[in-house]
Amino acid sequence: MRSLALPVAAAALLALAAVAALQALRPSDQTMADQSRAIAAELRCPDCEGLSVAESHTVAANAIRAEIAAQLAAGRSADEIRQHFVARYGDWILLAPTAPVAWWLPALALLAGAGLFGWWWIRGPRSSAAPPAAPITDADRRRIRDAAEALDD
Repeated sequence: MRSLALPVAAAALLALAAVAALQALRPSDQTMADQSRAIAAELRCPDCEGLSVAESHTVAANAIRAEIAAQLAAGRSADEIRQHFVARYGDWILLAPTAPVAWWLPALALLAGAGLFGWWWIRGPRSSAAPPAAPITDADRRRIRDAAEALDD
């Protein structure tokens, strides 16, 4: 068990470093157009499958982008705008999951997989092959030859 702690700790540190790097990459000072594009990228297009409002060119997506810009100009925050669209369309409008567990499940699955691999690696692969069969004797060969000749008759 002690030898398993090192790979699990290394995987946990790697996951924390990845989360910290993603947080550091977030832009802090955005223009209104940048904020509008960022919010539109987080909302699902009501007419398209799998496209954000920022990527879609439908009439509905254009209307949502215009409404986002108008609400930003009115002084509403990004969270307030997102909540407006959630109230209007429901949670499905958000491309990113809202439950925190949905963000941690992939990391937990990777950690569990790394832990299982480390356990398998330390334990060593066990061969599941059957033991070798006994060598064929001359009596076995005669019996096989007699059976084959009987089939030919």
